[in-house]
Amino acid sequence: MQALSTSIEMAPDGMLLAQPVLDAQGQLLLPAGTPVTRGILNSLRQRGIDTVFVNPTEGVASMPGKLDPATEQAQTEKRLLHLFRPAMRAGQLNPLFHLILRYRSAEAP
Repeated sequence: MQALSTSIEMAPDGMLLAQPVLDAQGQLLLPAGTPVTRGILNSLRQRGIDTVFVNPTEGVASMPGKLDPATEQAQTEKRLLHLFRPAMRAGQLNPLFHLILRYRSAEAP
């Protein structure tokens, strides 16, 4: 499957990232396979990222609607676990992790 490079402004909601998104220091921001949303695109724009690679045959065409809440919740938790992995490896319970997870869960439609 060939990845399509697209600007942040032109990326349609629901498309899946074909490649991971890295910041200027090479840190992973989003893994490949993450569904593109307006919120994600706005966040990437604020970080100075103007292009992403999406799968043209996956996403909008193969996803008739939004993700179901359970899938969206699981993806949110997976992203947060990735962000908080240093603290989790050290065995520290981070209250911020749980507050963000609760906030993001309440936001989901």
